[in-house]
Order: sequence, then C-alpha cells, then structure tokens
Amino acid sequence: MMSIAFKEGLKVPPPAMNELILAANQDIRQVLHNLSMWCARDKTLTYDGVKEDASKAKKDIKLGPFDVVRKVFAKGEETSHMSLIDKADLFFHDYSLGPLFVQENYIHVKPAAAGKDLKKELILLSKTADSICDGDLVDRQIRARQNWSLLPTQAIYSSVLPGELMRGYLQEFPSFPSWLGKFSSTGKHDRIVQELSMHMSLRTHASKRAVNLDYLSYLRDAVVSPLARQGSDGVQNAVTFMDSYCLLKEDVENLMEATSWAGKPSVFSKLDSKVKSAFTRAYNKVAHLTPYSLQLAPKSKRVGSVDAEMSEELEPNEAETEQGSLESDAMIKKKTKSAKPPKAERKEERKKGKSKKKKLNKLSMQAYGWTVGTVNGWANQLPS
Repeated sequence: MMSIAFKEGLKVPPPAMNELILAANQDIRQVLHNLSMWCARDKTLTYDGVKEDASKAKKDIKLGPFDVVRKVFAKGEETSHMSLIDKADLFFHDYSLGPLFVQENYIHVKPAAAGKDLKKELILLSKTADSICDGDLVDRQIRARQNWSLLPTQAIYSSVLPGELMRGYLQEFPSFPSWLGKFSSTGKHDRIVQELSMHMSLRTHASKRAVNLDYLSYLRDAVVSPLARQGSDGVQNAVTFMDSYCLLKEDVENLMEATSWAGKPSVFSKLDSKVKSAFTRAYNKVAHLTPYSLQLAPKSKRVGSVDAEMSEELEPNEAETEQGSLESDAMIKKKTKSAKPPKAERKEERKKGKSKKKKLNKLSMQAYGWTVGTVNGWANQLPS
C-alpha cells in the first residue's frame, strides 16, 4: 500500500497507513476507497487525521462464534484499542451461542495476569466461573420473562468480565460447546424416565424423581441377573418380573440406556446372543396385558353441550333409528338397481326416438315451404 501511495503522489506515514488498514479490516478495496476519498483535497495525510477518520469509516463485519471467542480472550494490538462498548458488541454477534463458547473455552486460556503463579490462575478461574454463573441467571430471567432489556447486563457478565479476567492466550483451538449435546441427551433420558414411571405407576406409586433415584438400578438387576446367571433357564423369570411391573420390551431397552454410563456398554449387551434371542422369543410368544393403551387414541371432535330438553328433541324416533341401523349394517346386502334397462323399455325408447326425428324433419320442411313431393322430385333429378 505504501508503494501505491508513492506512485499516486500521496504522503502517508506508515503508522497512518497501519491505522487505515485496521479500520478497513484488511480489505484492500476499502483501503483504496478511503485513500482516494481522503486525499481528494490534500495529498498529505497525518496520523491523527487518519485515526480520527478511520474511527468514523470503520467497517462492520460479521464474525463467527470461533472468531468471537478467540477475540474475547485475545491479548495484544487486536484488543488494546477496544472500548467497553466494543467488547460488549462481541457478545451480540450471537448472544445465544456466544456465552456457551466462552463457558466451554475459558479453562483452556492461559491468563497473562497470573503469569506462572498457579494460585493466582485458580483465583482468576474461580472469578470467571462466578461471572459466567451470574450471566446464566440473567439469561434465565430474559428467557422466562421476555425481558430483553437485560441483554447488555448479560453481555457484561458472560463476555466482558470473563475476557478481562482471563485475557491471555488460548492453548488450543476453540472447542464447540458440549452443553448442546448434553442438553439433548438429558431431554431424552427425562422422557424415558417419565415413560417408565407412568408404566409402573400402579405398582410403585412413585414420582419420576423417585423412580430415577431408587428404582432404575434395582429394576435393571432384577431383569438382567436371571439371564446372566441361569442363561436361557432364567428367561421365564425375567419375563414374569416384567409383567409384574407392566414393562414392555421397549421399556427394558430404555432402562438399560438410562442406567448405563456414557461411553460404556450396557449390562444387557454383554449377555450371550442366544440368551437374548431366547428372551425375545419368550416375550413375543405370549400376549401381555397392560393397564395402559399401547396406541394413541384418535382425536375426538368437540361437540357443544346441549340442554336436557334440547337433547330429547334432537333424539330420533325408534323407527328412524331402526331404519338407520338396517341401512348402515354391513351384514345386510342392499338391492341395487341394474344399470341396463330391460329389452321392452329399450325398444320403446328407440321407437320414440325415431318418431321424434320424423316430426323434426317435417317441421323443418314446412318452415321452408317444401312438401314431400318436391323433395322427392329434386332427388330424382340428381345424377345417379
């Protein structure tokens, strides 16, 4: 850029050119545009003038979440000139995902303020964690009460303060928030426990929390232990226990998933394949009665309430109901009229059609003043 300025006859000091490039966010087209605009009157630019003009012509860009979290904790020229408002603006690039990135990556930052003092680093980590917790409380109020005016307050707690406390150097590439995956699996396990508690409600009379804390591990052992100890001989005991608690085959699979640690196989998966297949056959062989419906009930149409007197008037007579029941009965065949009419009727229709054609021909001849003799005479004169 200095060579371009020299060829164009512009006098721009290197510090002023550096400010110009930073204001344009390293966009060469924006730099050339600013040079041509600012040098239209005077070919000489000063550092103070360029700095003042650059602050007015600063280019706004959209940063990704990885760039934002890197800039929150960055130390050096990139963030030394940033004001409090500029640091808070980093939060508003994505105010839903940005705090999660900060919470996931602040422990991977080496704070410059701590130096090599491990105790001071732990103190900074503790203060940063407290600030992130306060930001989460503010976010809860925003989401619950739709109080969006608290977003600047959340920006201070969730982005500005953690960045100031842990400003230093990221020791690795920013990680994607693991909270999103944990939240999804938490919702899935919550639905599983809710379904299990509903199926066993007649036997346990326990809440969802009680089932999760007190019942799941014992239910798992009661189903798997006979299969693990006795093999195929313990299949009937496991099925009987499931019937006593009104559990389905799908409930056993959900039970194993809810009681196994992440990354570790369930106890049921360690059983022999022959035992598992025998267990499946034994369960499917018998019909199991459950106190709950296995199919979703169809949605009933809403009918308005009618008074007792009106309902009596709306009720049909007994004869009408009997006739309606006979008509709607699928076991009674209805007599259907044949599509083709009988032969006698078809002959009469043909005769009527011929007589109508003759009458129409006579009427048309009378309209033109013709007679049958004149028409026959014309026909004889035609060449054969």
